[in-house]
Amino acid sequence: MTAMQPTTLKRYQTRAQHFYRTRCGEDDPSSAQICAALLACASEYRTNSFSTLKNSLMNDQLARGNSNTAAAIRKVINPVTAPDSKMTRKPKLKQIRKVPFEDFKALYKHLHAGGNLDEAASLVLANCIGVRPCEMRTISVSGNLVQIIGGKKSAELHRGADRTLVIDKPNILKLIEWAAHRMSKCQRTNTAIRDRFRRESRALWSRRKQVPTLKSFRHQMGSILKASGESPESQAYVMGHQCTSSLSVYGDSRLGTGRKAHIRPADSADLTNIRQPQKPPRFGQGRSLGIIEFPAATRGHWYNEMKRRRDEKTQRTP
Repeated sequence: MTAMQPTTLKRYQTRAQHFYRTRCGEDDPSSAQICAALLACASEYRTNSFSTLKNSLMNDQLARGNSNTAAAIRKVINPVTAPDSKMTRKPKLKQIRKVPFEDFKALYKHLHAGGNLDEAASLVLANCIGVRPCEMRTISVSGNLVQIIGGKKSAELHRGADRTLVIDKPNILKLIEWAAHRMSKCQRTNTAIRDRFRRESRALWSRRKQVPTLKSFRHQMGSILKASGESPESQAYVMGHQCTSSLSVYGDSRLGTGRKAHIRPADSADLTNIRQPQKPPRFGQGRSLGIIEFPAATRGHWYNEMKRRRDEKTQRTP
């Protein structure tokens, strides 16, 4: 079993402790209290959020040495998604996946004017190179090369999806260099930056029902890359994916038409490390399930019948 990263466990424990205090009324509740509170609040969470909460509680109890409590939490079934459940599911939040360049300029100007420079720097890095928030503090720029240390860990002490990108436009390179330097010195958490970013977006576009998030700009970069016609391996490398199948999550080529990505993999980039999907596509896509053959007599009967009807229609026409 792959060891959990310490930072991941810490996030789980923080969330679990908040759950104990607010839902159970104490810092060290019993197994029955935790399971009862989890079931009672299930309708307040979306399906994925409930699973994350359940996973947080389970790992926190394992870290405390309470394996029996962790096993009891694992057995809890979400009553909202249970078979024959009549409970209403909390709707999913709709994500904005397309962000016009004019919105980027307007938001960047708004953040700068309000002194929210950390948010402005995060916006630049998300929009120009499509990096994740967890990767923004370790970016280095040398010449026209931008080196990114991957934020996804596939195993203990192993960093995946490191990449080196080439920036062709000097003005974009200068903006990225400023943003990377700003974020390397930033002491605030990603959560604090994300929340402030969301508040400022809502303040700028108060009449909009939805406003873009940092992830929206990463989606837009994925769309631009897909519309560029570059190979799947090249697109996956730029996005920091270890497998080309991850491209399906980000972007739509139709939303990137008319936009140009001013980044590309460095000449030294090894694209052979990008994996191909090992399993066939879901729902049978791309798989030959068989060939349906129609008897020749059937094909001939259909053709003759249509020809007869066409001739009769022609004869009736004066």
